[in-house]
Amino acid sequence: MKKRMFIAATLLAAFTVETGSALTSEQKPAPEIAINNGISRFVLDGKEFMTVRALRENFNAHDFDVVTFYVRDADTWKLVPLFGEYADKKGTEHDVLTVGGGADCMLHDFRLLREAPTHPPEIVLADREFGRSYADSNIVHFTYFELAKNEGGDPGWPALYFKKQKSIVARANYCDVNQALDKELHLGADGHFSG
Repeated sequence: MKKRMFIAATLLAAFTVETGSALTSEQKPAPEIAINNGISRFVLDGKEFMTVRALRENFNAHDFDVVTFYVRDADTWKLVPLFGEYADKKGTEHDVLTVGGGADCMLHDFRLLREAPTHPPEIVLADREFGRSYADSNIVHFTYFELAKNEGGDPGWPALYFKKQKSIVARANYCDVNQALDKELHLGADGHFSG
């Protein structure tokens, strides 16, 4: 019995070293899904999703990332767009998200959050008004998009998409939207920017 307990403890310690931590029964995984440069795969609403995130170089301090979302439907990957206006993005459908700013501060970023008992999977976009420069503190807008389904098969709409739910303004002004996401929404300050 002692030998089995020693082996189990050794395996748990190895798992902890390998993965950086071991979850206890009271701990829950972080709600955010990290979308890093390259391809990320994860499950939302019981379906296999993939994102592609790539750096768009500018050869200055204003590189930005472009992010697209996809869902697997049998053996086909399908685009999952966002619907609804936000910040300076006019029009209804947005097939890509951009993340960027300047060397001083990020003006646009987002968090992808897993589903919870109180809400479906959602994207929270943070966009800062430009002001006089990239280094200004200014108004930050948070826009919430929830994963939605085209249950009725309505023409012109994809099977899955992120639908705008609401937009709110941060209580304070910020230079970097990641500070706003952290301080006001408690979603952390790491936005995974590639540049």
